[in-house]
Amino acid sequence: MIHILITDVQYRKEFDNISMIKRFFPNEHLILGTTKGALFCKLAYGRCTVERLRTEEGKDIFFQDFNALQDKYSRDQIIYFPGEEQTTDYVVDYIEQNGKGNIISLLPSYSLYKMFRNKRTLNHYCLENGFPAPREYNVEDLPNVDYPVLLKPEIGSGSHGLYRLYKEDDYSDEIKDALVKDPYLIQELLPNGKDVQGGFYLCHDGKVIGAYTHKRIRTSPEEGGVTVLSSLNENPQLIEQGKKLLEFAGWEGLIMLEYIYDERSGEYKLIEANPRSWGSIMLSEYCGANLLSNYIRVCLGKEIVAPEMKKEAYIRWLFPMDLLNWVKKKGKMKGFWNFKNTCFINWTYARKDSALFFILASVFNLHNLKSLFGRI
Repeated sequence: MIHILITDVQYRKEFDNISMIKRFFPNEHLILGTTKGALFCKLAYGRCTVERLRTEEGKDIFFQDFNALQDKYSRDQIIYFPGEEQTTDYVVDYIEQNGKGNIISLLPSYSLYKMFRNKRTLNHYCLENGFPAPREYNVEDLPNVDYPVLLKPEIGSGSHGLYRLYKEDDYSDEIKDALVKDPYLIQELLPNGKDVQGGFYLCHDGKVIGAYTHKRIRTSPEEGGVTVLSSLNENPQLIEQGKKLLEFAGWEGLIMLEYIYDERSGEYKLIEANPRSWGSIMLSEYCGANLLSNYIRVCLGKEIVAPEMKKEAYIRWLFPMDLLNWVKKKGKMKGFWNFKNTCFINWTYARKDSALFFILASVFNLHNLKSLFGRI
């Protein structure tokens, strides 16, 4: 028997992943790995198999639980779907140390995964092999560099730990201390740096078997934060650029490549790679690219479904994130109530009772309430 393992099921991205897999593969058996507890899973997902998989207590604890899971299902096979970044890191480490065992996955080699995961080694790889990427500096080059520059942690996601230096005086003692404590990548700060475009890919046997691009429209807060509205956009140049890199490297599985267009050189420059599923992966199914479902089909040994791309599609995190923008703007947002050709995070593909429970449970807890009120 083959099972599909989804970990970290308390997070909103995994709720959508589970909803889509249940919709497209109703006859397949899912295992939900959780630290949240069986009751939460049954309220959010209905009848389901729940196994303890502690992903937030360090790698040793995860290995212990992962070994127990493999032993319990030793006569079966388990498809691992890469969701959260830290957990995928642990799985890659586990396979490197212990072998795949009864795990089926589309993951690259250990060395390739770690190279793409690290912003410095990825930047080196691109520059050394002729793929466009920002110019790089060493720490000792500061403060004698061509400003402006961007400093970002070698490992990490989002805007945490980013520093922008526009002149020599911006190189403060706080930043010097940060560079001593953690490894940082120092790059030229590209013009139009907030216009980040994503390329999304599924690779198998050294070939890209599915891809699409989308463009961020709105974030919460609007001046820069989590993406709440994105649109499908046809960008053959970006797709082809990412395809060349991934096939050159021999990538396997899902990956998101983030680019910024450099108007000076007329090319997209790679700034980051996320080697797992992404927060807007629902759009891949809604727009017809089929990256999530084809990942599962390949693991099941089935033929992939060819893409049938829509001309227009949007993905939106309406409640509560985009509604906060509407409240802050006092309702003055053009086109806010236009829901045409739109899929909604934590709603589309889910059973509506499950969606309501998950949304309410996610929003109305002390930690998230503090965060939400901080955005208003």
